[in-house]
Amino acid sequence: MALPAGPFRSDRALVVGVGKGAGHIIDQIHDAGSNVIDTMYVGTDEPSVLSTRASVKFLIGKRLLGGKGAMGYSDLGERAADDAKRDFEPYFKGYNLIIIVGTLGKGTGSGAMPVIASTAESQGAFVMNLVHIPSGTLESLPRTVANHTRNGMVRRGFNVLTIDQERFLEMNGKEPFSTTLSKLNGLTSAIVRTFVEVIYGPARRGLTISDLRTVFKQGNEGSIFLGGGTFGTELEAAREFVTCGLNKRDPRTGKGVILNIVTPSGIPISSADPFVDAVMENLGKGKRTVFVGNLEDPDRTDDVDLIGIITGMDDGKVDLASLKKGSSPAIHRQPPPAAADRWEIPMVH
Repeated sequence: MALPAGPFRSDRALVVGVGKGAGHIIDQIHDAGSNVIDTMYVGTDEPSVLSTRASVKFLIGKRLLGGKGAMGYSDLGERAADDAKRDFEPYFKGYNLIIIVGTLGKGTGSGAMPVIASTAESQGAFVMNLVHIPSGTLESLPRTVANHTRNGMVRRGFNVLTIDQERFLEMNGKEPFSTTLSKLNGLTSAIVRTFVEVIYGPARRGLTISDLRTVFKQGNEGSIFLGGGTFGTELEAAREFVTCGLNKRDPRTGKGVILNIVTPSGIPISSADPFVDAVMENLGKGKRTVFVGNLEDPDRTDDVDLIGIITGMDDGKVDLASLKKGSSPAIHRQPPPAAADRWEIPMVH
């Protein structure tokens, strides 16, 4: 069912998948059936567009490419998206948050994603571009193209969240590449849904679009960090968090942090505080802008997930595993929240 074009969408987000690599992610987000997420898919490959389950589908560049894809040429993907800009605009109007997901390096994603992001921003939305950088294990050229595109988007001021498939391969261990990629697609869809829910859903401690804008002002490129544990194992969960970044950047150098904590239902909201304290202790000293959200999950018993976005990190490779060795066991308590639905946490000294 197509979304109606109109301005009354400020109570939900639009998630846009660009190119064949985003198809499975968008399908999983759509199938989850969230009432605060609308889905759109944009592609140059006609079979992929027809098979997706997104609410809105766009086949772009058909006259140029015949519905056969961009064949790895970013300039063709860019031309196809540029020709379709006026078709996208009515569907972008009214959204305050648009998340664009794509795998760069194969033509449509690299070429079309910057055009779509620019068009979405022109309609007034805060746009977050979640990009996958392909592994160079099978082919080296797509990874080179992807990094070039990502760097160009960052230089142009787009808000970019980078997920490196190669980094995920390292974290996930030895498995067939197709299995690892499937897991990464599932993880990406879950991350997107979780962050939209903490902004538009019934979160106990919610985040706002203003929080996102503030954190990305600290550096318009960031990445996602993950951790988890049970009550009483806050230090271990925090150490896992700082070492499980989906891009090789040092989280201790980050300037902006959004930490989303997923906890079981029915526990006091203060039960999440030790996890926050432990994460901040593991990030070390430094001036940061930090916002915390808290979602309840009725299917949980005592396990807690930590899902974070960190921006403004220094470029360059870092051995994230070594961060565990340098973590301090001390935990410092933070001041109480200034308001029930908002918690800004100063850096621990």
